Amino acid sequence: MTDFVSPLAVTHLSPYNALGFGVPNLPDVLLDLRSDMQARLQASFQHLPVSMQQEAQGIVQAYSGRTDEFFRLFYQPVWSFLHWVMACATPPIPQAAMDDARTAQALGLFLHLWDDHLCDGQLHTTQLTLQVRSDAWAAYRSAALRLAQHMGTPSTLVDEHCATYLSAIHIPETIDNLDDFCARFERQIAIWTLVPRLISPAIGGESAGEDLVRLLKTFSNAWRIMDDLQDVEDDVVSGVESAVWQALDAQGRQLWGEAHAQTRILGQLETRSWAALQAHLDADASMGKLLVKTCEWLDCAAAVARQNGWADLEQEIAAHRPSALPDNSP
Repeated sequence: MTDFVSPLAVTHLSPYNALGFGVPNLPDVLLDLRSDMQARLQASFQHLPVSMQQEAQGIVQAYSGRTDEFFRLFYQPVWSFLHWVMACATPPIPQAAMDDARTAQALGLFLHLWDDHLCDGQLHTTQLTLQVRSDAWAAYRSAALRLAQHMGTPSTLVDEHCATYLSAIHIPETIDNLDDFCARFERQIAIWTLVPRLISPAIGGESAGEDLVRLLKTFSNAWRIMDDLQDVEDDVVSGVESAVWQALDAQGRQLWGEAHAQTRILGQLETRSWAALQAHLDADASMGKLLVKTCEWLDCAAAVARQNGWADLEQEIAAHRPSALPDNSP
């Protein structure tokens, strides 16, 4: 159906690819939720001609490498709260509201990845990819507006989060430290944190909604850093100023720039300049420090869950904590 190759595919193996989160349990109730989200994503393709629907499904399948499992690409807490928090609310949330929350969260996750790769050229701009994006965006907004109506929360929240997201991914910013880097990323996931604010009346009020937003932001910051740790070589090749670059001192950034420049000349990672950068990373424990930071973010997210009585979500987040830190961590 498509010859698309996922930009997420590992292009070359490195020691940093082995870094990662712990693996939480995935009970049947979450497998069912993930399948339901997949169906809601595919429903957003329904207005396309059949041949284009099949091509869109082929691209989505290529991303995950498995049929109907696109959302396995996303760590559980950014969508499992739809069960752990919403499905356990008292009194129960109406089914129509649950449906709209699931649709909005599924499409928010999808759009973040799709837009990212459209913007950086990893996903070719074609009539299909643009139409898929347009239809998904319209369905996301519609579901969010219906959810606001169900919950009695201000519909202006939808415009606020959409505007924050679009501005964050479109308007260039000068970022020169890790704190600002993470703050920008929090704005870039505004379409992930809308649903928690919209459902706040059903999960304990505005403060609980804001706590759930904070939980998603802190967990996602841990994810962002871990992803950049795993992709450090690819980011050097592409010249991306990732979380790793943000954590480097002046000498490290100079070495990063030299490795990127040599790579552009050769068309592949240049061994000598990469070895110099890697030695610097090891000497000042940059990677270890960032891994410690991911653990701090995870602990913060778990604490928010604990304070709100979301015990299953707390356990799930805690299970993501890496079991061991590298030898050069501080």
